[in-house]
Amino acid sequence: MTEKDASGRWQVKGLPWERLREGQAITKETGQILYGCLCKLKAYEDCGMGPDQLEGWKDRLEDVAAHVCDKLCRHPMEVAAQEELDAICEGCPVSACAGTLLDR
Repeated sequence: MTEKDASGRWQVKGLPWERLREGQAITKETGQILYGCLCKLKAYEDCGMGPDQLEGWKDRLEDVAAHVCDKLCRHPMEVAAQEELDAICEGCPVSACAGTLLDR
């Protein structure tokens, strides 16, 4: 939802601060970006969890995902079938070695 520039300043993705200054017209594009941000904020607030709680869930889900991937894709099988599973697992967002999600 946000991004940082090279100097470390953050902004809403695709929405420079200059477009939000007093006197600037809210264009259709700006309105759509702001609406998307507010929808994500609402979903976050509706979940009823704070940042610390969500961080804990993320860590637990990463562990479970790594375990499931390991059980499904890395169990002993005949070589031909294992090669097929390895090809399928190549696009998996879980790194079986590190146990973390690669696509954050």
